[in-house]
Amino acid sequence: MPANGDLGQLLQMGDDSDPCAEFLKELPKDIKRRICALKKLQLQSLEVESEFFQRVHQLEKEFESKFNKLYDLRRKVVTGEKEPTDEEANAPLLHGATPEELAALNETAPETSDKKGVPNFWSHVFENCETISEMIQEHDKDILNYLIDVTTTVETAPEEGFSLAFYFAANPYFKNSVLTKRYFLQMKPEEDNPFEFDGPSVIRTTGDQIQWEDGKDLTKKIIKKKSKKGANAGKFLTKTIKADSFFNFFDPPACDHDHQNEDDDDLEEERELLRADFELGQLMRSVVIPRAVLFYTGEQTDDDFFDDADFEDDDDMEDEDDD
Repeated sequence: MPANGDLGQLLQMGDDSDPCAEFLKELPKDIKRRICALKKLQLQSLEVESEFFQRVHQLEKEFESKFNKLYDLRRKVVTGEKEPTDEEANAPLLHGATPEELAALNETAPETSDKKGVPNFWSHVFENCETISEMIQEHDKDILNYLIDVTTTVETAPEEGFSLAFYFAANPYFKNSVLTKRYFLQMKPEEDNPFEFDGPSVIRTTGDQIQWEDGKDLTKKIIKKKSKKGANAGKFLTKTIKADSFFNFFDPPACDHDHQNEDDDDLEEERELLRADFELGQLMRSVVIPRAVLFYTGEQTDDDFFDDADFEDDDDMEDEDDD
């Protein structure tokens, strides 16, 4: 069955092979006319839905300062700028644990530490988030120990979207003190394909260029390959290729709006990369940043963020493969 946006073209072409076209073709004209009225109501409904998402975006911006006051206090505790008072620290270490279980957590713990704040807080948060931990390579881990804060900002002008800012202490790997990733969103239905609207979607992303110290770029690696032909036959040549790294997150997939020379497979792959990158950004802004301490303790996972239907589809596919 074709996508909603292709159905109109299908009918105009007179292609009766599709069951939708077959069904609609047989409807009396007066019923077709009423269906057209329902379609117009659906378009108007999508406009209201778009207005709703835009209002939510504005509301997020309105409440941002309230969240930021709390996140700023969190940063100070994490970095050791602030030592919490007894009253500020009177929450249980693990929510729902019994007094006996909480006491057991302190049985062998030393009374004090010679370290300030909460060492390696954010790197541990990322390690406990399965989606992010899958991106982290062994060579990334030391750099992430220099990560001291992660924040998100709702963008309203000149374009709507959001940004993620990663703050790093001085380190031997790169010069940047902040690395920012920006997501620009489409908040309204597309004019040529309105019925595929399912809330805000990413139209492009940008990331700060990392100013790596000499020889420290973890996103690239040099390989040696023996040339088999040409003037250099038999000689080893060096080539720089892209390496797996968490820091490729700041080199997002490009979004080429000129698709005239692009086949369907390339276009779909580009969209999938953008969707995956957007999903990761949404996970960070809506779950990881607000609930960071719960990821640190292991009480929070990223499972609930993903639509259960996605997992059901995966299971169905596995069942089909087994058949």
